[in-house]
Amino acid sequence: MPSPNRHIPLLDRRRFLQSSAATLTLGCGDKGGPGDTGGPAGEPPESIVRFPRTPIAGDMTDTRVVFTFFVADDSPVRFRVWEGETLVVDQPVAPNGDGFHKLIVDDLTPSTTYRYVVLGGEDEPFENRSLYGQVRTAHAPGSLEPVRLALMCCIGRGTILPDYYFPPTTFQPTVEPFQWELLTHAANHELDALVHLGDQAYLDFVWTDEGGTQEAYLSAWGWYHGGGYRDVYPLAGLYATWDDHESADNGLFDPWAMTPDETERLANAQAVWYRVMPIAAETPAEGPVWRGFRWGDTLELLLLDCRYELTPDRLVSPEQLDWLLERIEASPCRFVCIATPKPFAEITSSSQLLSDNADRWEGYPADRARVTERLDALDRDGVIFVCGDIHTNYLGRVKISGDAPSERCWEVCCSSGNVNPLTLGFSPEQFAFLDVTPHFPVLTFDPAAGTVHVAFYGTDGSLTFEHTLDA
Repeated sequence: MPSPNRHIPLLDRRRFLQSSAATLTLGCGDKGGPGDTGGPAGEPPESIVRFPRTPIAGDMTDTRVVFTFFVADDSPVRFRVWEGETLVVDQPVAPNGDGFHKLIVDDLTPSTTYRYVVLGGEDEPFENRSLYGQVRTAHAPGSLEPVRLALMCCIGRGTILPDYYFPPTTFQPTVEPFQWELLTHAANHELDALVHLGDQAYLDFVWTDEGGTQEAYLSAWGWYHGGGYRDVYPLAGLYATWDDHESADNGLFDPWAMTPDETERLANAQAVWYRVMPIAAETPAEGPVWRGFRWGDTLELLLLDCRYELTPDRLVSPEQLDWLLERIEASPCRFVCIATPKPFAEITSSSQLLSDNADRWEGYPADRARVTERLDALDRDGVIFVCGDIHTNYLGRVKISGDAPSERCWEVCCSSGNVNPLTLGFSPEQFAFLDVTPHFPVLTFDPAAGTVHVAFYGTDGSLTFEHTLDA
């Protein structure tokens, strides 16, 4: 396996003056392509041959950022991070066997925007570069600055069938990386962070047609991270959880009676997700997908794993549920945002075809009751759920009626591509907004006003719906 995470120190002033980068004019240069945020003038042109996938920053705390990137020819490169006109990281990165790298940068400044790039070669003059990216560190404890998040889930072109990755040897090969009109407008928004709620890629055919090997999963991710995600991931740091299609549709195997071959394929898919995602762990055992981040005293963001800890009667493990309840209770933040791939809402619908709630929190009443009981006991306001999975977009109450804190909570559901016309039967009394076409939701948490502004943007970038919640 490749080498583990590398923790990269910041340059002190003496090292900065001695580095070759001290001769660069560190200002905003020409943009190198879609999603490119610009970088130091005088650096080389972008190469999609050496750097076909966008570097990704993520899992931001107030002092730490995780970076992942891919070098197609597994050649020596240099990784740089700067703030304003100051270079803070200038790190040579050696070949590692597969070209996939994960670096962790500590000791950063809170509430600060950093830019980053990967340069081809060991030293100047560099041959070429990756896309430029930018990332903002979280607010410091005690801060009450607003926080703006954008949501993504279930990526696609607005069709009922997902944008599956088809191996080149199959009857329906993937001939070019995926592009999505929706994400081409993401640069219109100034965002603090991106939240991906799962089904970031549809890799079912890696499981069925390519044996579910790690090499096949690594290759398949390139059609997504080398495609439409190049329009959005350079714009802000990413917090991601997963659902089933990052490995295979959950109907392709019985999770409670897996064969040795299926167990190996699932382990491969999960290992690769950890390899390509900016999460500060290499395996689920080292650090679970469920994890939390604070943006000052404004926002507690809690990411859940509602797919790979479930049992016939539990949606999440006891450990995860205990952690969730403890974080809600202990949070000093004005708002708590629970990022759950599965809807938490008790969905009221006129469609009998949607009465099956086994794949939502409703299908696990004991787990759901523990959450609602804790919210009510705490008399906790300011909790909002964000979810995906069911291929629709909505803003609605988690319960059609009731005055208890757990019944007044709002939920935002997102689909970035795939559509489910059956959801048009949802009750208009419960859902203030409902649209099955792809949307880009942006949420602004404002602690001074005590509000959450929710805006949905359509595939042409125009505002479809907005509403300010008193939370």
